[in-house]
Parts: sequence; structure tokens; C-alpha cells
Amino acid sequence: MDNFVYILGNKFEYDFLSAWIKYNRIKEGISQEALAHGICSTSHLSYFENGKKKLRSELIEALLKKLKITNITGTKDIGLIRQKFHILMFQVESFDYESSEITYNELCTLESLLRNSPYNIEFNIYSLMYNILVERKSYNELKVSINILDKVYSSLNQDLQYIYMLITGRFIYEYMNQTEGIRRLEKACEIKETPWINYRLGVAYCLNWQHLKGVIYLEKALNSYSLSGRYMNSLQCHSFLGSSYIFLKMYEQAEFHLTSVANGSDYFTIDKNIFTVYTNLAKLYLDMGKYDKCIEYCHLAMNPLNSWETDKRWIKSAWHASEQPILGACIYIEVHKKLNDGFNYKEIFDKFLTDAYKNSVYYNYVYCLYLSIFNFNEDIFYKEVTDIILPFYSYKGYWDIHYKITLLLIKHLESNRKYKDANNLYRELLS
Repeated sequence: MDNFVYILGNKFEYDFLSAWIKYNRIKEGISQEALAHGICSTSHLSYFENGKKKLRSELIEALLKKLKITNITGTKDIGLIRQKFHILMFQVESFDYESSEITYNELCTLESLLRNSPYNIEFNIYSLMYNILVERKSYNELKVSINILDKVYSSLNQDLQYIYMLITGRFIYEYMNQTEGIRRLEKACEIKETPWINYRLGVAYCLNWQHLKGVIYLEKALNSYSLSGRYMNSLQCHSFLGSSYIFLKMYEQAEFHLTSVANGSDYFTIDKNIFTVYTNLAKLYLDMGKYDKCIEYCHLAMNPLNSWETDKRWIKSAWHASEQPILGACIYIEVHKKLNDGFNYKEIFDKFLTDAYKNSVYYNYVYCLYLSIFNFNEDIFYKEVTDIILPFYSYKGYWDIHYKITLLLIKHLESNRKYKDANNLYRELLS
């Protein structure tokens, strides 16, 4: 297929034009049969929409007329606009969300110009990237856009297919379906291997308990980011690598990566909780049996400096920093349970089992720990864990916490002489 075609007096890239016609047809709820009727065969339209065949310009104009598009905005400066798209993507990838907000707002001033142009799809995909990764909009807010773009995906050029699979893979993993999310990220990596997709895919594997796979991709991303001097990205890679090596019980490697974060984040005037380094180091030293060091980092996590609030560039990227104090509290409770030192838990539960933390993903974990201390052999422990807490972490995909709570449930069953139920649960855990 030729790269360009003249339509309604303007020159356009063929792949953007065919994708745009398909996009508008689906958006208006018009079938291929209805649009093609009297103009061309349905199969010819299908091949055209998917970039496999071309149509003569007069047929394309007839299709546009049927879609009630009689004027297309000619975008002579599309090269400069694309430069803005690439700047936006670089800023989002670098977690510089405040700068990306400025760039995105500049692009939004061009939306009316692009609305009646085939390049509107390109704008919609980059806008979706911003709304997913920076504004963190919900699935309900974005599902209409995603459903339409899913249907025109095969008509997009490879660069747009790559970015679309990357952002929706990350989004769907978090909100909808972990398997489908990873499939999309893998597809993005097949289209184009970059440090960003290696990082995103590595993180998804780690969160899905495929830590060996995750480490491979994160190490590749770290190497690329380090060589190119992208230190914020490097620190994020170090953070997830440290977490993964803890799970793999490769403690020396875990300590190397986490101390790299602790030392390297001094380069930025932000709280280290952004990189979850306090909680990860607390987990590491809990597993290693270095309880004094674990307690030290728990205190740092529970009482952050919040210095990141003074650096405007990183406020949006620190959306998860507020979760670290309550996670630090969970590890703090765990270490004192291991020490069995008669610790008075009242103060910590009074602080974290409150409405201020009720929306935290770790609230149910704190509640489970509370029940394990004060109601462990009672029916309420079994009921709350099986009816509410375990299903919650299964749905969220927080398998590390799910695993720990399942072990507590097994102990509860054994202490109540329900050995058959405990053994069944243990076999499920091993599988």
C-alpha cells in the first residue's frame, strides 16, 4: 500500500486514514455491510480498514460522505505535533508527571484541529496514556475509549500498536484481568523491545509471582536506563529487583539493589518511600532474621519525612507513597510477633485501624494481623479471613500477602484440630 493518498484536497498517510474510517464507523455503530453498500464490496472495505488493500480516492471520499464527513482538517504540522507526542511519552516514562501535565495541556489546545483529522486516533492513544498513567483514571471512565480502540487496533501502525498494548496491558492488569494484561504487555514487547516495555513487563511478572521472568526483564531495563543516564527509571528498576530477589531468597542481590535505591534516591529531593525502599528493606531484614534492622526501617516507613511534597515534579508519581506507612506497620507487627516480646500492639492498631486508612489496600492485612493476635482461635478469625480478607487480596492480585494470610489460616485450622482442612489448604498453597 502506498504511504500517502490525496483526499478532499489534502494529503494523508494511508494507514492513519483507513484506521480513522474504521474508528468512525464503529463509533457511529455502522456495520461494514452498511457502509460498503453501493460503494465497494464488504470484503474490500474490510481489507482496506485493516491496511491490507487500498481503495481509490473517490471511493474513500464516498465512504467519508456516508459517514457524514465532508471536510477533513489538513494538518501540515503533524511532524511538530508528533514531536510533542514523543516528548509526552518520554516524560510519562520518566515519571516526570508534572512536566507531562504541561505538555498534555499544550496538546489539548490542538484537539479541535485534530478532531476532524485521521490523526485524531493518534491523539486519542496518547491521551489515553496520560489518563491511565498520570491521572490514574478508573476503568469505568476509560472503558468506552478502550473498547473502540481495541476494535481498530489491527489497523494501527506498529508504533501505535506498541504504545497501545503497553498502556492498556498495564491498565488491564491492575483493574481487570492479570492474564490479559500480561498478554498485552508481551505483545507490545514482540512489536518493539524497549527499556520501558521491559520494565513494565518485568513489574507485571513480579506482581504475578513469576519472579524469575520478572528479574530477566527488569535487569535488561536497568542496564538500558543506567547506560542512558535515566536515574529515576533506574531506581524504579532497582526497587522491583530488590523486591523480587527477596522472594527468591537471594538476599545478597536484594540488599544490593535496595541499598542502591536508598543511596541513589539522595540525588532527588524526595522521600525514599516513593521507591518503597523502607518497606522493602524491612521485608528483607525480617526474612534474614535481622530484626533490629527490620524495626529500624519499619519506623522510617511509618514516619516518613514527606519531603517529596516540596518537589513539584514528582508529586503525581508519588501516588503510592501514602500506602507505605501502613505497610510498614504490618511488617512492624509481624516482626514483634516473631520476637514474641510482649509488645503492646494497642497503639499501632489504634493508629492504623481507623477511617484514615480504611481505603488502603493494606487495611485488611492490618485487620487480619489484629485478629491473629486477639481472636486467633475464634470463629470470627476464620469467617473474616475466608469471607472477606483472602478474596480481597485474590481479587487485587496481592499474592505475597495472600500467601502469608493463608499460612495464618492453616495455623488457625491446625490449632482447632481441623487437620484435614489445613492439609487441603496447604496442598492448594503448594500447587
